[in-house]
Amino acid sequence: MQFAPPPASQTPLVANAFGYLVPGRPPQYSDSFQQIEPAKWSIDIDNSQQIRDVVVFLTQPLTVAGMGLSCYITGPPFEKWHFIGALTNECPSGVFRVRWPPDEGAPTAARLGVSIESLDLIAQQQASLPGTELVDFGKSVAKDLWNYLTSFEIMHQQGQFLLQYFDAWMKRFEEKCKRDPFWWLNRVD
Repeated sequence: MQFAPPPASQTPLVANAFGYLVPGRPPQYSDSFQQIEPAKWSIDIDNSQQIRDVVVFLTQPLTVAGMGLSCYITGPPFEKWHFIGALTNECPSGVFRVRWPPDEGAPTAARLGVSIESLDLIAQQQASLPGTELVDFGKSVAKDLWNYLTSFEIMHQQGQFLLQYFDAWMKRFEEKCKRDPFWWLNRVD
């Protein structure tokens, strides 16, 4: 977690300003977190191998404009933090999918970290989430499909009509990927 913390006089959080919960477990509030730097907190999560999602929320608005709360997770030895999402005043809660890299496996313990960071830095980190790659992949597949379909003569006659449906499908695909980057893994046919 790297960031430029806000000046102490502009700390955007007060007591119990945020919290988290794992579905099926009681919520934990910021007073349960350990403050590790002026604008960073962490909390240990036991029995984490079964955790798929973590819900993080603000209990009140951040008081400094241009800042948000980035959320990270790490497993033992608690050195490599993985960005999982962020909160802002416009989006004060989030359900974040916990995906461990294949080379790390699912740890028996985890640590959730939150950090006050600039909205610019948050936007950069969100662009690197796995869902972004999936949207790019989807766009490539869609473009290939469109090129194939337009190679047929019938498409030249009805292309504009079909294009609106194709664009609507692409927007729907992008929204699905934003909500759950791995939705396609959960499908049961």
